[in-house]
Amino acid sequence: MSEIPERIEREMYEIRNRMSPDVRDLKKHTEPKVIGKQVGDTVKAKAKAALSRFGKSLSDSAKRQLNLAREAGRSRNPTPFTDAVKSDPRPMVVLAVVLTFTLLALRKLSG
Repeated sequence: MSEIPERIEREMYEIRNRMSPDVRDLKKHTEPKVIGKQVGDTVKAKAKAALSRFGKSLSDSAKRQLNLAREAGRSRNPTPFTDAVKSDPRPMVVLAVVLTFTLLALRKLSG
């Protein structure tokens, strides 16, 4: 009978020793700094991917509109170009913003 408590204590000691690295590892993964860094990295990666997709989409749309503008100039029919701008105005909005900032910067530089 006295052997049973000793055996139980020995098994508990062995279990604690096996769990100790796991508990320390778990503690490391649940520290606020680690969690904050993981969240920050995830947000950065997702934002970068979304920005990349947006840029590609905007670039494709701008190329399409540029080709339609050239075609409209050659055929003297602006309808396909205006339809393209109406369906996706982003490239023209970006162009207008860039031109506005450029003109404001030039105006400020010139006095």
